[in-house]
Amino acid sequence: MQIKISLPIFAIKHVNMVDSSRYKLSPFASILLLLFLVAIGFVLFLAVGVLVAALITGNWEFTSLISGDSSSFQGLMVLRIIQIFQTIGVFLFPALVFAIILSKRPFAMLGFKSANRDFFWLSAILMFFSMPAINLIASINAEIPMPQWMVEMEQAAEALTKAFMITENYGIFALNLLMVGVLPALGEELFFRGVLQKFFCKQFGSNFWGVVLTALIFSAVHLQFQGFIPRFLLGMVFGYLFVWTGSIWIPILMHFINNSLAVAVYFMIGRGLIPAETETIGGLAELWQMGVISLVISAVLLWVIRKKAVT
Repeated sequence: MQIKISLPIFAIKHVNMVDSSRYKLSPFASILLLLFLVAIGFVLFLAVGVLVAALITGNWEFTSLISGDSSSFQGLMVLRIIQIFQTIGVFLFPALVFAIILSKRPFAMLGFKSANRDFFWLSAILMFFSMPAINLIASINAEIPMPQWMVEMEQAAEALTKAFMITENYGIFALNLLMVGVLPALGEELFFRGVLQKFFCKQFGSNFWGVVLTALIFSAVHLQFQGFIPRFLLGMVFGYLFVWTGSIWIPILMHFINNSLAVAVYFMIGRGLIPAETETIGGLAELWQMGVISLVISAVLLWVIRKKAVT
């Protein structure tokens, strides 16, 4: 027996037991639910993050904790703790709860399934070899004229990133890997590819438009204009790898490698093992030829993965 509640745009329907869905929501209701979960996650996990930071530092002035102080070791530690909980609250929590509410098989809904092991190592190689290409595209993106307020935002974001990441402390390096490598790879991929991309692909009836729109949103929410194009293209690659393989583990792996390589490079710079220019190799200012070669190799590897996926 089916029970229908017919409201114009919030149409929700219980489905029978042979369907893996718990409810079927209208597109508008689905987006509202997801946004509601993001808002709840933001507030809840911000509060938890501030509380944990207060317990660790002994500073119970919540206003100063939230505003953050990137000029001191303790201030940076507080910002790291809050960032960790915010990633959980804004991406991981909404994606998991959304899937649990709508499906009796939430992990299957999000794309947690096995994939041919060849996809894993091919994707890992692709991510490693694409780093100079990403730097090349990022340096071209940076040449696009921007309003002064955007330039100032970029400079502030770059300064904060370097304050976060450049360290010679192994403990901070491990914390940075968790904050930048593990949690964003898991949370953002579940949210953007596991939830949003699947939603858009279904609504548009097109994988192409679903992947493109998700990649645009993925890049935009990072609020880094000089990195918009390379992040958009990364989102496209992650999206199509999810479409081709059907496994969310593939984009999670690639996202983790991409972010963790940046953490590792900054750590080695902090310990004086490599020059600071290493982080921009392949860009217009640092061996751009490597960027071009990397772009060609990346295109070939993508073609190989695509061909393997359809055979």
